[in-house]
Amino acid sequence: MIANSLSGMCRAIAPALGNHLWQSTLFAIAAGLLTLILRNNHAHTRYLLWLTASVKFLIPFSLVSGVGGHIAWWRSSASVNAGVYIAMDQFSQPFSQSRTSLISETTPTLHSAGLIELLPVFLAALWLCGIAVVVLAWYARWRRVSSVMRKAVALREGREVEFLRRRERAAGMSQQIEMRVSRTSLEPGIFGIVRPILVWPQGISERLDDEHLKAILAHELCHVRRRDNLSAAGHMVVEAIFWFHPMVWWLGARLLQERERACDEQVLEMGSDRQIYAEGILKICEFCVGSPLDFVSGVTGADLKKRIAHIMTNHIVRKLDLSRKLLLSAAGLVGVVMPIAFGGLNATQRRAESQEQVAGIIPPVYEAVSIKPASIIANKSEATSSRMRFHPTEFTATNVTLQELIGTAYGVDGVQLSGAPAWVNSEEFDVDAKWDKSVLDALQALNQDQLARERRRMLQEFLADHFKLRLHRETQHLPMYELVVAKDGAKLQEAKPGNTYPNGFKGADGRARAGTLHFAEGQLIGQGVPISLLVRQLSREISGESGGSILADKTGLTGNYDFTLKWTPEENQPSIFRGTPSGQQGTDSTSSAESTEPSLFRALQDQLGLKLELQNGPGEILVIDHAEKPAEPRAQNTYFRAPVFQAVSIKPNKSSESMHAVIAKFDEVKVTNFTLRMLILRAYGVQGYQLSGGPDWLDSENYDIEAKMDRAAAEELGKLSQAERNLHTLRMLQSVLTDRFNLSLHRETERLPVYALVIAKDGPKFREAVPGDTYANGITGLGGRPIGTGIFEPERGKIIGQGVSLSTLVDVLSQQDLGRTVQNKTGLPGNYDFTLQWTPAARKSSANSQQANFNNYGEFFNTLNNLNAGAHVQVPDSSRPSIFAAIQEQLGLKLEPRTTPLEVLVIDRAEKPSEN
Repeated sequence: MIANSLSGMCRAIAPALGNHLWQSTLFAIAAGLLTLILRNNHAHTRYLLWLTASVKFLIPFSLVSGVGGHIAWWRSSASVNAGVYIAMDQFSQPFSQSRTSLISETTPTLHSAGLIELLPVFLAALWLCGIAVVVLAWYARWRRVSSVMRKAVALREGREVEFLRRRERAAGMSQQIEMRVSRTSLEPGIFGIVRPILVWPQGISERLDDEHLKAILAHELCHVRRRDNLSAAGHMVVEAIFWFHPMVWWLGARLLQERERACDEQVLEMGSDRQIYAEGILKICEFCVGSPLDFVSGVTGADLKKRIAHIMTNHIVRKLDLSRKLLLSAAGLVGVVMPIAFGGLNATQRRAESQEQVAGIIPPVYEAVSIKPASIIANKSEATSSRMRFHPTEFTATNVTLQELIGTAYGVDGVQLSGAPAWVNSEEFDVDAKWDKSVLDALQALNQDQLARERRRMLQEFLADHFKLRLHRETQHLPMYELVVAKDGAKLQEAKPGNTYPNGFKGADGRARAGTLHFAEGQLIGQGVPISLLVRQLSREISGESGGSILADKTGLTGNYDFTLKWTPEENQPSIFRGTPSGQQGTDSTSSAESTEPSLFRALQDQLGLKLELQNGPGEILVIDHAEKPAEPRAQNTYFRAPVFQAVSIKPNKSSESMHAVIAKFDEVKVTNFTLRMLILRAYGVQGYQLSGGPDWLDSENYDIEAKMDRAAAEELGKLSQAERNLHTLRMLQSVLTDRFNLSLHRETERLPVYALVIAKDGPKFREAVPGDTYANGITGLGGRPIGTGIFEPERGKIIGQGVSLSTLVDVLSQQDLGRTVQNKTGLPGNYDFTLQWTPAARKSSANSQQANFNNYGEFFNTLNNLNAGAHVQVPDSSRPSIFAAIQEQLGLKLEPRTTPLEVLVIDRAEKPSEN
């Protein structure tokens, strides 16, 4: 378990670490080129360049680029800077995962287990061991130097002290350096960073003349003034963390060399004779041994032979002229401006993506929904096939399986689906879903790309609502094709901006437009479309021809193109087109016809200048955790108009009360003393750590809300199942937040800690539900009548399930005080009866049959269903076990901590509402 968690964490960190090392290495190479240009100038300048390269290893590129995201003047150039951004992104972050995923980004990723999963853990352990070895080696050396310092005796007088004080006054130093005499053979050196001490070996003074002594003392004072010990300690941190990178050790050698050479140049500039200074250093070498640590600055460091040659050579050190000053200024400007510019472009790109994602807050409210088993046609021929179409006001599908619906909603093929029941690919349905007018108004404000994205998202939620579809991602080794540019180059024609395609093909509305695909069997025509759209459609054809593979875009082409592709489809293969992201998104399949066109593989190379290369590597698949056939009323073409609140009153709550309250009635809900954060979390079904951004009053301003719906609509809502009523209530709340708080948000994915609900060692301990059980002796509502199936929380710390799935239990557990969301990993698909009792965290609470007060907003929403049913909320028994122990002892299940990518909501805009 721990290995899996560490493996997931390492996989999440690896791309960022790879990018950081790549960027730091490039930075160090650039610094090296500058030092080569400045080889005849002062060593101090070269030393600063190497030091900057060392510090870069501790400063991630993203830290500086983040500044660019807050600069306003980048915000208007998304389309102009897109190509520049992609080029910079690919060069500066080669280890990042592609922004274009083979699977829709709305589902989290879970990796399949295997020995390869332990590799990140092994590498992490090896890295930590390396750090330990480096630190322990330095610690042993430090103990040796520290022992010398403890035994050293302070020197208060003598010619050494007198010369030292003169040099300090000449250098303008206000702080006097303490001088200590050591009986060891350790060379003269500066010990310490905040309060430096000069260690002086006993007996060395008798071997040095006065001029020798003055020069050596001047050298040591140079180390103090330059704070070389602090710089050396900083680089030792870099060496410890990145011990595996040869560049950091090479940097250390360069720093030591230029540090000593810079001190030598300063000593000579102060008037010391070259020969005397060199003799003094050599006499020190005869009598003493070098310092064992870089941050104890001595006099014999670096390559002594080169140093003496440099000192004795009458080498003229040039000052920086105007050209070199300009060169350094330009390099510094590029080093700072480039990451800020990248951050600005990155923020612009993310804003562009966010604009596509903002549409995701549109609640998919349907005026009417019909789901029926497909009509059975006698002697049905293979030419009769599925049809799916997005109309301006509705979505229709004929003779479609759930697998085909999933493929269209998530943009995947059959080979990328796993774990589905047999009926998912065998039973066919006719679907007709008419959108509510409020949804139509919101959709009309979107551009074509946003519209296609939003329609797919709405279809995903449709499947979750009506087919109870739950799924997650995994990574498996799959056959893959990569679409690359052929040897002779691409033959695509780049689309002209603003082209209306008057002579092009027209959609169902009779209009021709850019950004669409037209298809028939064996033919594909693109009008101003990106390569990603071509890849998405081709991947389905490749899956049919190759028996199961996926396609990735490796062309590097980023523009929009016009093209025509014709080929001969393989016989008896599924149609390539089950959906299109064009404006109309129609899908038709026609019967195969005789054709003299080449195969798809040859046609791509001959007609488009592209090529398919077969690879075998890790690919993402969707694993279906749960799916149900639509309820019988839906199969009988029953329509239901999604309700909205007829009247909503929102008023600020200025009281000092810390309690929150709700009154839930048949057609009315009153919420008291709730913040906007509380409302958002429940309306969108996320936890507190899955919400970021927002105004500063998000948690401080409290509101009272009274929302009333039309009585007829409430009666219709009451005819639905409990799950459907909850779903529609949440969407009604989303609409209130959008309308009254002017709430705008988008979705992102972050790696967060979760709990996985798994089967414990001794197996499950709950009972499978009996189909048709009315639970006459179970939970009762108003009037003492049995409520039937459902999950209930009659008191804090007690959950009763009557004929519910474990996915429902997981939803309730996620709302408890666990600090993490819970995911169902039991693999148990049925419905069950169970009772779970534990001791919750201490909290004040009270309740009656109509109203409950809570210190935690989540508890109100957990018990809202019970309040509607008239259940009484009681005080929990403190003698019960913890929730973790209770789940294992009472249910035979277990909560295991893991990390996984989870969807988070980022608030883009929110405004305080008017009172009415």
